[in-house]
Amino acid sequence: MTMKEQVIQMCKDLRLPSIRKLVNEETSFTHPEQAIKILHQVLVQEKEDRFIRAKQNRIRTANFPQRKLL
Repeated sequence: MTMKEQVIQMCKDLRLPSIRKLVNEETSFTHPEQAIKILHQVLVQEKEDRFIRAKQNRIRTANFPQRKLL
């Protein structure tokens, strides 16, 4: 899977249709290879951050009576 395909798939996962549209066109970038590389790094980081926040939200909404540490 190429980096461009990975970026498109991450845009689908993160629900970013306007960015996906720009990546598909590719003529809107002056240096498409560099833009795809930067977008890939940004989207990977965003996906990791959303995963961490989702985990924290699930723990918070579980309403445990008290915090227990091991």
